[in-house]
Amino acid sequence: MDDLVRGVIPEGYQIELFEGTVIMTPQGPEQSRTVFRLSSAAEAAELPAERVLSDVLIKFPGENDAAPDLTILAEGATRAGNSYFSHDVLAVVEVPSEPDDDKDYVRNVRKYGRYGIRTYLVADPFKGVCTLMTEPYATGYGKVQEVPYGETVTLYLDSGEVVPIDTSTFPVHQG
Repeated sequence: MDDLVRGVIPEGYQIELFEGTVIMTPQGPEQSRTVFRLSSAAEAAELPAERVLSDVLIKFPGENDAAPDLTILAEGATRAGNSYFSHDVLAVVEVPSEPDDDKDYVRNVRKYGRYGIRTYLVADPFKGVCTLMTEPYATGYGKVQEVPYGETVTLYLDSGEVVPIDTSTFPVHQG
C-alpha cells in the first residue's frame, strides 16, 4: 500500500478507478496476448494505427473515466492530453482478468450502452467465448451474440469499416 501512495504500481498490475472504486488487477498473459491479437486484426483490416488504442484513458462526461483493453476511435477523434472522449469511440473490447468479471459483464455493459458505444466485445479467456454487444440503449445493449473461440467474430463499425477477428489463436486460461 505504501508503494501505491507514492505512485509506484507493482509490476504486472493495472490500476483503474471505476465508479469510485480503485481496482488493481494484474494483467495476465492471456489478456496480453488477446489484446495483441485484437490489435493485429484491426491492423489487418487496415484501420489506421492512431485509431486503435490499448489502455488509453477515455473520458465519460459526468462519470468515471475508463481505460479499455482496446478502443477503436472514429476518424478525426479529439485528443485531450493523453485521453479521448467517449463520443469518438466506435468500439471497445475488454478482456476479463478474472472469471465472471462483474466490471466487464455488468457495469461496463451499462456504462458503454448508456454512452452510445455502438460495439462492445468481451473476449473471455476463462470461457473461451467472445460476447459481441450492439444496439446500445440507456441500460445496456439490445443485441448480444456469443461466438466461441475458434470462430470469426466480426465488428461492423459505424464508419463502414469491417474488422473480422479470427479467434482460433486466442489463448484460453488454464487455471
